[in-house]
Amino acid sequence: MQDAEKKYIVQKFGGSSLSDAGHFKTVKSLLKGKDEVIVVSAVKDVTSTLKALLDAAQEKKPFQLQLTHLEKQHITLIHSLIFSADKSNELITTIQADCHIIKDILHAVELIRSSSKETQDLILGYGEQWSAKILTAYLDHAIYLDAATVLFTYEKNGTLCIDWEKSQKALDAFLENKTFTQMVVTGYIASTIQGQRTTLGRNGSDFSAAIFAKLFHAASLIIWTDVDGIFSADPRRVRSAFAVESMSYNEALELAYFGAKVLHPMTIAPALEDHIPITIKNTNNPLAKGTYISETPERSIHPVRGLSCVDNVALINIEGSGMIGVSGIAARVFEVMHQANISVILISQASSEHSICFAVIAHHAQAAKNALSEQLQFEIERKHIEKITVDTSCAILAAVGDGMVGSIGVLGKLCDTLAKANVNIRAIAQGSSERNISIVIKNDEANRALQAVHAGFYLSNKTISIGLIGCGQIGSTLLQQINAELEHLRQKYHVNLCVRGIMNSKKMLLQHEPIHLMEWEQHLEKSPLQSNIADFIQHVYSDDMPHAVIIDCTANKVIAEEYIHYMKRGIHVITPNKHANAGDLSYYKALKALTEISNCHYLYEATVCAGLPVISTLQDIIKTGDEVLTVSGILSGTLSYIFSEMVNGVSFSNAVFAAKKAGYTEPDPREDLSGRDVARKLVCLAREIGHDVSLEDVEIFDLVPQVLKTCSVDEFLKQLPRYDEVMELRIKEAMTKQQKLFYVGTVHANGKLSVAIESLSGSHPFTALKSSDNMLIFTTRRYNKQPLIIQGPGAGAEVTAAGVFADLLRLVSYLS
Repeated sequence: MQDAEKKYIVQKFGGSSLSDAGHFKTVKSLLKGKDEVIVVSAVKDVTSTLKALLDAAQEKKPFQLQLTHLEKQHITLIHSLIFSADKSNELITTIQADCHIIKDILHAVELIRSSSKETQDLILGYGEQWSAKILTAYLDHAIYLDAATVLFTYEKNGTLCIDWEKSQKALDAFLENKTFTQMVVTGYIASTIQGQRTTLGRNGSDFSAAIFAKLFHAASLIIWTDVDGIFSADPRRVRSAFAVESMSYNEALELAYFGAKVLHPMTIAPALEDHIPITIKNTNNPLAKGTYISETPERSIHPVRGLSCVDNVALINIEGSGMIGVSGIAARVFEVMHQANISVILISQASSEHSICFAVIAHHAQAAKNALSEQLQFEIERKHIEKITVDTSCAILAAVGDGMVGSIGVLGKLCDTLAKANVNIRAIAQGSSERNISIVIKNDEANRALQAVHAGFYLSNKTISIGLIGCGQIGSTLLQQINAELEHLRQKYHVNLCVRGIMNSKKMLLQHEPIHLMEWEQHLEKSPLQSNIADFIQHVYSDDMPHAVIIDCTANKVIAEEYIHYMKRGIHVITPNKHANAGDLSYYKALKALTEISNCHYLYEATVCAGLPVISTLQDIIKTGDEVLTVSGILSGTLSYIFSEMVNGVSFSNAVFAAKKAGYTEPDPREDLSGRDVARKLVCLAREIGHDVSLEDVEIFDLVPQVLKTCSVDEFLKQLPRYDEVMELRIKEAMTKQQKLFYVGTVHANGKLSVAIESLSGSHPFTALKSSDNMLIFTTRRYNKQPLIIQGPGAGAEVTAAGVFADLLRLVSYLS
């Protein structure tokens, strides 16, 4: 070939880059005007329109109006671009003549109500010829090449092949005695060895460009499309996906084969053979770097370069004890698939040889099963093959990256990441090249799986969909704390806490994008949505979010009784609500059992002593083999404050009023003074230790006078001072013994639970308490002579919300 060695740049423009006159002008501005081979697709949607014309003719439906519109579309494009009358008239005459030919062919198709492959290839190839001729005329000094005159193909075993020798000779003959700065070539179309027009298949223009890059021994191949390159995952499914700037031929091939539609899978081979680098660029954003594909890409810091997914896949499983040790079974199975012209896209076989499973495109599933049942009838009748099952509800997710080669733990990380996202793996295949791990999963879990794996390999932030139920003092404070740390968590720990739902007893606010946490109250107030827990859960558990968590900041028993249902759906639960852990014993046991067998986490640190690390400490004590003998504690920050005030001379009623004013009590202080809240905390602790106890088992000293139990809150507060004397007498009695009164909850060694007022000497650890502090004393087999003491603030929205937030961050660490 004359004057061609590594000189030319081949540039390919897809249909989206040629959708109208404005895009043609953009294409011209992107060209350098020298040593360029420009391969073009048809104008956007033209090939689909031509296919629709064929279908209409076969079905005897009207097609003339659509054909006329197609003709006018191209004539309008010519008038917008070509100012030379001679050029315009010549192009318009050509297109009108072509449309007349198409009409005659369509009439013939209409008569016989069918069309051969040759007819289809002839009709579908006109779009590229028109766009190439128009661009040639628009570029002034370019020459036109109909690829069908120089590019020859043949089929071998159902695979399209290029006759490189014949094509190279034909191209050299065309170029003989020609000089040019730009050549416009039709993409998609070619000829058979016999000289009949054919095509390279849908979206085959990329392949055309790679073929001509090889024939011209090009210096580089640039493929212009409507996206910024090959993305780390489909950006329509993974919003945090990004354009990968550099990758190897093998990585690009694997991603293209498994569904990355930016690049035709067959494009890679011709470029790879001649070491021609490929760049994927965006016509609409030419300043973006795009994706550069070569033999030696820049090394990625991540083992996985990108993810792709094939939807609507069928998994076919063949099982039988008669297959064990029998040679040739697998060969027969795949020969059957070959004879049925069904492509197998994934294979997995157990080492026991008891089963073979493979994946095909779902719409081939029934044909595959029929062919297998027929061809393997002998083995089926003799029970060598026991069953052939087909599951058409699958998808294949492929993780691709040269960095996976030789890297230990990539498959483990992948499986662990999917397990944490509650995605079940049906089958796995990994080649010895190690650069592709393909897994079969349920089709409806594909988006969540892509999100989880994308984040799991640090290609993006780990995103957690959060639904908050209950936005009173604790809930609203929690939202403030989350908002204050959002950017820090995103930058330092690659975590995106995405609050997508907030609900109170009347209304709920649902957003697909994260709710703005500085303005949530206004948006919730204006929300037209009435509270509906089913709709709320459905929204929070989104398919395009890998992880979801419900944070229940209510004291609502009904919501607590739904935790099991949330977790069975794959939603984590975090709560300071004590009803689940202190309520019905059988429900509690079922909930804890579920946490043992599911991949969902149930976190409840703030159910006891607000933000103090009580539950986690107790769990660590038990996990390390220690035995808890007794637990004694000041478990109510409210009552701790009240008793502390009384020791300092404040009356019982005034201490209650002060606690209410400080925000320590519930709206109805009797809920604190009854001792039932302390009792619930005791039940939570006792059950954590292993005691099968209920709230009814707790002996409680109730601080609410019997006659004030049923009156209104205002009446209760008004009448309370009348009962100060009883408490004053108890305090004076303790003082005479140089002791102080405390409201103490105790889990005794025999499992008995009590909540009582105790008078303790100054040497007791409780006497060091101040204000609303809580304190727990754990006496265990190890911590016997010197018990383990936990002390700190035990009341207030700030510390309780901090305990819930700590659980949320604990969940993040579990999911990492």
